[in-house]
Amino acid sequence: MAHTKSQGKTNQKSNRPGQRRGIKKFGDQKISVGQIIVRQVGSKVHGGVGTKTGKDFTVYAMRPGIVKFFTKLGKKFVSVVKANKNVKKAEKKSVEHTSKIVKAKYVTKKAVTEKVAVKAIKKTVKKPVKKTVKKTASTTKAKN
Repeated sequence: MAHTKSQGKTNQKSNRPGQRRGIKKFGDQKISVGQIIVRQVGSKVHGGVGTKTGKDFTVYAMRPGIVKFFTKLGKKFVSVVKANKNVKKAEKKSVEHTSKIVKAKYVTKKAVTEKVAVKAIKKTVKKPVKKTVKKTASTTKAKN
């Protein structure tokens, strides 16, 4: 007679695939309506303006815009901020020597947004340089 019970069920556990949780859209990325921002267990990241939370604590976008993460009173929040159409994106290469890249931070109640704009600068025309001859000791001796 066997001294232990049969343990067939505990030895036959199968490997299950992961549930693909985590942050799906990071900060400063564009997002459209209904796209998932965070999949999580519990509310590690809370939904802010422009987002809603599902019954499994999934945070998704309710309006198109740009994703912004911020902390408030020690809690992490995510919100969707409107994308500004008037702001041009600065490229890695400088546009020309006649342009200047300007960065400005705008602080609102809910999030901090950073805008990058390219401003044109007027071309400066170089003035002709007058040539001046310096008198040296050798030129003064030659005249005497």
